[in-house]
Amino acid sequence: MELSGEYVGPDGEQQRLRVLCDGTGDADSLQNLLSGVTQMKELVSDFFGPLVQQEAQGRVAPDDTLDATGGRGGDPGTSAGAAL
Repeated sequence: MELSGEYVGPDGEQQRLRVLCDGTGDADSLQNLLSGVTQMKELVSDFFGPLVQQEAQGRVAPDDTLDATGGRGGDPGTSAGAAL
């Protein structure tokens, strides 16, 4: 028995994740499946972790968001990291 998943990125590149759920000895097949699900969860976390970080870095910093009055946060006329 195995669990598999496939991710197709925005560029069309495919990544396949695969975990075997076969145990050794007389282990219960349900326990083998549970172990496989745990392994797959770890693989997915490891795979998507860097992608999530890249996505988070591409978002607007909290200082650059609009404040409650509709104006810009921080000092007027300045932007973090921008030279005028």
